[in-house]
Amino acid sequence: MRNFLIFILLMIVSNTIYSQHNNQYSQYMFNGLSINPAYAGANEALNLTLLHRNQWTGFDGAPKTTSISAHTPLPNKKLNIGLSYTSDIYGVTNKNIANAIFAYKLKFKKSTLSLGILGGVDITRNDWDKIVTTTSGDALFEGQSQKLVTPLAGAGAFYLSKNYFIGLSAPALIQFSTYTKNTYNPILLNSGCILKYSEEMVFKPSILVKYINNSPIEFDLNLNAYYKSFGLGFSYRTNDAVVFLINYSINDQFKVGYSYDLTITKLKTYNRGSHEVMLKYEFGYKLNAASPRYF
Repeated sequence: MRNFLIFILLMIVSNTIYSQHNNQYSQYMFNGLSINPAYAGANEALNLTLLHRNQWTGFDGAPKTTSISAHTPLPNKKLNIGLSYTSDIYGVTNKNIANAIFAYKLKFKKSTLSLGILGGVDITRNDWDKIVTTTSGDALFEGQSQKLVTPLAGAGAFYLSKNYFIGLSAPALIQFSTYTKNTYNPILLNSGCILKYSEEMVFKPSILVKYINNSPIEFDLNLNAYYKSFGLGFSYRTNDAVVFLINYSINDQFKVGYSYDLTITKLKTYNRGSHEVMLKYEFGYKLNAASPRYF
C-alpha cells in the first residue's frame, strides 16, 4: 500500500493522472512502428508484433502495457498501411489507444524514404474510487470515475538503406483535448547502423533522442550484437535505467525477445526492475530486403 501511495503522488501533477504517463518500450528497435508511423511496410512483408511490459515490478499500481501492431505494404509497394492497439493500466487508470497508420515510400537506387501519418483515439478511464484514503468514505473519491476520449494524430519520416537508418517522428503530435497542456507530445530522433565483423557476427549500435517540452532531453544509447540466430544487447536510458536484451530468431520469419530494465533512479528502492517480452512474425521473407533481421 505504501508503494501504491508513493506511485499516486509521483503521477499526480494536475487533476488528470492519464496526462502524466507515456508508453515506454525497451525493444522498440525491433518494432519501429511503436515510435514512428513511417516505419510501416519497412520490411516489405506483413508484420505482426506483440509486446507485453511489466514496469517497476513489485510497485503497487505500476504500469502494465500490452501492445499489438500489424503493418504491410500494399501491392504497388509504395503505399503501406498499419494498425496498432495499446492497453496500458497504471494506478487507477486504464488507457486504451488505437491507431490507423498510412505511409508512402519513395524508392531510390539503394535506399528508401518513407513519410507516414497516423490517426487514432485515446480512451482513458480513471477510477478514483479505487484509491484508498486515510479517511474512510472520503466523498471526494467515493463512487467517482472519469472517462476521457481524445482523438490524436502523428507523423514521421524514415530513411532506410542497406546498412543504416534514420527516423524522425512525433507520434502524438496533435491531441484534440482540453487537457493537452499536460499531455506528452514527444519528438523522437532515432538512428542506427549495421557493422559486420563477419558473415555470422554483426553489431548494431543505435540511438534514440526524445524531446518533450519543458523536460530534459532523454537519450537511449543501444548496442546489439548478433551471432547467427542469437542477439544480445545493452541499453542506457539517461536518468532512468540500464537495459539488458536477448532475442532469438527461430527462423527467418519468427523472432522472440526479452528485456530487463534495471532502474537507476530513486525509484529503485521500491521496485525490482521492469520486464518486457516480444513476439514478432513476418508473413513472407524477401532475401534482398535491407537487413530485415536487424531493421
